[in-house]
Amino acid sequence: MKCRQCKSGVLGEAAYVREFYPGRLRVAVVLLQSVCDSCGHTRTLSAQHDENLRRLAARKSAYGDVLMGEDYIALRKRHSLTRPQMARVLGVSIRTYTRYENEDAYPVKSTRLLIELAIGKPEVLHFLADKADLALGLREEC
Repeated sequence: MKCRQCKSGVLGEAAYVREFYPGRLRVAVVLLQSVCDSCGHTRTLSAQHDENLRRLAARKSAYGDVLMGEDYIALRKRHSLTRPQMARVLGVSIRTYTRYENEDAYPVKSTRLLIELAIGKPEVLHFLADKADLALGLREEC
């Protein structure tokens, strides 16, 4: 496949490792992408994306009771909240909340338990949102 960036190079499959550290445990996931042999531009093709999602989901078994970034994103999207709004509801900075979603950091146990409670009982998130002066929506499909 030709490179869309330089129009002359050819894309070849390459792998890279993304590391996660839930509960001080190292979890390495090998992910796929395509790299141009001419300009070095990288891109992820549809089939690679699907395989990467499968590989990322497979890491859950190594996490124990630690929530994955996808868990935070699903909770936020279920209630149609932006990252700044979710951070406000949880009483953390936007930067801190974004780090939870990206798994660059993991919350302390008390915050994790609060988030797990909000996942299991939506009325808890509604209570916290009321305290933060935010109105919540709830998507039917979630």
